Amino acid sequence: MIAVPSIIIFGIDLVKFAVDLGNAYMLFLAVSLSLNLEAGYTGIPNFGKVMFMAGGAAISAAVSGLLAVMILGVNVHGNYNAYIVTVINQVNASLAKNPVLSVELILLGTILAAAIGGFLGFLVSYPAIRLREDYLGMLLLASAQFFQIFLGAYYPLIGGTQGISVPDFFRWAGNGIGVRDVTILGFLTVFAIFVYVYSERVARSPIGRTLRAVRDNETATRALGKNDVAIRRNVIIIASAISGMAGALLTFQVASIGPGTWDRITWTFYIWVMVIIGGSGNNFGVATGALWFSFLSSGITQVQNALPSDLPIDVNWIRYLIFAALLLWILAFRPGGILPEKSSPTLARRTLSRALEEKPG
Repeated sequence: MIAVPSIIIFGIDLVKFAVDLGNAYMLFLAVSLSLNLEAGYTGIPNFGKVMFMAGGAAISAAVSGLLAVMILGVNVHGNYNAYIVTVINQVNASLAKNPVLSVELILLGTILAAAIGGFLGFLVSYPAIRLREDYLGMLLLASAQFFQIFLGAYYPLIGGTQGISVPDFFRWAGNGIGVRDVTILGFLTVFAIFVYVYSERVARSPIGRTLRAVRDNETATRALGKNDVAIRRNVIIIASAISGMAGALLTFQVASIGPGTWDRITWTFYIWVMVIIGGSGNNFGVATGALWFSFLSSGITQVQNALPSDLPIDVNWIRYLIFAALLLWILAFRPGGILPEKSSPTLARRTLSRALEEKPG
């Protein structure tokens, strides 16, 4: 059986720590870049990121799981949510022997999640884009809370408050220690790189300058003939689609789903912290902020596990205290973030250099 080697120092498996850190970072990176596209470049204060992750993931997990049992011929007696627990081992054993089907279902579920996330973004964009920033933020926050309550109350979708098991579409990677996690890291890395490259291309294109113009002065943008309402709507749709894909990949990683899979603190407020400490309006800065946040979060988890249980304080609050202090420090002494926003070059450096070297006449 193939297994990832262990390198243990001070009681910490550095290889496992690095793989877990990588998986967390890639998801945080993709979602934070989507928020930067909305808030950093376009000025849309989206405090409802968790809704689009949950919506895309819930539909993709339910549909992918149902397709899996249908294709594999597993009988769930017409009630997937009720019988999946009793047949999940049989389903996973069959998927372990069929990597092609597993990857196809992963891709199908991810594409479906993008469609659902984009559709939810389209729905909320109509009332949202016509509101002022403060009311817009409150509307999106309330919408996310309502959607999570709906997921917990509507049993046919993901089993209500109990949630449901999701077939392990990565079982084909093997049961060796850490091998499955390394395989997932490969998928998440490809996804995060795609999102980063896309975000950078947008920032360096004429569209990126238009987004900044909408953010900074809507009146001037309208005077130049730009449809700021359509621009904001399209940005919300694209960012929501990215969030939905991230939610689906997270669900396939943990192989289960429920209303509590996505909490508002982690997948909304922590995402905002990453954008703020990294540098709003700067994709590389956001990537740096997400990396620092992921590393600190993983390190804090290791420290919490090592602390004695008889301390006079609840160690679970250490994480919130540290990140709150970090956020306050950034806002007080470096409000632009670690890497503040700067103008994005619209031409390649080589082209700019040649243009500057050319002499007229």
